[in-house]
Amino acid sequence: MNLTATITEIGPDALNPDDKMLILFDESATDALKTVTVIQRFEQRDQLSGFKFKADQTITINDQTYTITHVGKLADQNFTTIGHVALLFQAAPDVDRLESALYLTPSVMPEIHEGDTIVYYD
Repeated sequence: MNLTATITEIGPDALNPDDKMLILFDESATDALKTVTVIQRFEQRDQLSGFKFKADQTITINDQTYTITHVGKLADQNFTTIGHVALLFQAAPDVDRLESALYLTPSVMPEIHEGDTIVYYD
């Protein structure tokens, strides 16, 4: 089962190329969170409950495909309940990993715009 999301909002402080990170939430995010995050709307919202991330799965943002190298301990739970996950375009560190994150390769941050598509492949 693949999930498709559309980027509906990009907060004014959501993109920082130095961080190599996108913080994603679904449309239930608070106004305060919306200023620093990317908001995504899922086409198959009812399928979120059964979705699980695993290393070696892929995510496509526009035409760029990324491979998951590490799944944080809270990534599945946060994703299925509030559509939240942090995408880090870098290798996972040995310590101090973000527990709600997916670490991805290649380490190239995508250029994103409202209306763009994210596909999470199972």
